Amino acid sequence: MSEQPILFSLNIATLCITFFSTHQLILRAQRRQVYWPLALCLAAIGVVIAMPSVQQLLPQFQVFNLVVSLPALLLIAPCLWLYTKGLTSHTLWQLTRRDTKHFLPAAFGGLIALITLCLPSPYLHAILLTEEFSIVEQAPSHVRNLIYGLLIFTFLSVLGWVLQSAWYAYKIIVRLKVYRAQLQDVFASTEQKELRWLNWLLFIVGGVWMFTALNVVLDNLFSPIHYDARLYAVMVFIVIYSLALWGLRQKPGFAELYDSTPSVEPNPLELTSVIDIPNVGEQKYQRSALSTTQAAKIAAKIEQAMKEEHLYLDAALSLPKLAAHIHTSPNYISQTLNETLGVRFFDYVNKHRVTKAKEYLQTTDKTILEVAMTVGFNSKSAFYTAFKKHTDLTPSQYKAASG
Repeated sequence: MSEQPILFSLNIATLCITFFSTHQLILRAQRRQVYWPLALCLAAIGVVIAMPSVQQLLPQFQVFNLVVSLPALLLIAPCLWLYTKGLTSHTLWQLTRRDTKHFLPAAFGGLIALITLCLPSPYLHAILLTEEFSIVEQAPSHVRNLIYGLLIFTFLSVLGWVLQSAWYAYKIIVRLKVYRAQLQDVFASTEQKELRWLNWLLFIVGGVWMFTALNVVLDNLFSPIHYDARLYAVMVFIVIYSLALWGLRQKPGFAELYDSTPSVEPNPLELTSVIDIPNVGEQKYQRSALSTTQAAKIAAKIEQAMKEEHLYLDAALSLPKLAAHIHTSPNYISQTLNETLGVRFFDYVNKHRVTKAKEYLQTTDKTILEVAMTVGFNSKSAFYTAFKKHTDLTPSQYKAASG
């Protein structure tokens, strides 16, 4: 079988996944706007990678596809950033006027594309398909100058895309790091919410991006890299499949906070991001009216809920759940834990779980996995990590030492 049918088949399969997932995300976006950026991201990727299928099925649209690929290319990274921002937001995310600045490069690319499409058809084919630049040399001076100007701006836009992608990848990595720290203020079990798949996706996409960026630059300045197009098509398929699969499965990490209603204090839990607001540690509770006496009473209630009512055994325990149980606002509980008890919610709950787990390891024949699940952990790995943190031993080492 020749290379062309394989490329065409892979491209069709990738486009089917892209457009199906985009449709599903658009339907979900009617309820939560966080899915709009991912839908737009996948649609833009679909436009950029569609050329093999367009060549085979709709050759008359090859020029159009190439022209609109520029603004589509400049949409991908900002949309992935906005999707990440929405998934990690502590409030229900909505697109704001401030967010529209991320679309300015794509708008500039769209302007270039619009002007390019207004050129006479022979010049478009000569530039984009046949590379017969002698036709351009014969054009009237004002048309020739316009074409060269468009080529220069297109090349600068592609270079800008390289820098843009690197910048947004950095922003996403920093955002995820802050987000995972914030999760520990709200949830006792975070492994299902940590968005680790985005890190792996960025790693894979980064490899594809670096190769593509290098090839684009070399293609415009010197000569392109020779590579097996089928391998590249397989890599693109894997990236799109992973992004679509996890994008459809993933819910915002703080979704439980969106509908929670505080029982005492009118202000809901405020988790600000150091990406947007500096010195967050100094500002987090500066407007709180919680007194030292109130904090002591709340601390006593929390201790009772853990030691006497064993609330930590709930694997899905969260700050809103604890707040509802002891009839105190989530913000006051968070402040009490951080300022009075000097510990994060995540570590506080897991310390009680580890204490109970030590009893089971000493007095029962339960397996380590059984102990982990009994005391409220969702996985063996999370249990090992927490146990090691609080005891400096693994559960196996502790059990052996106790026996």
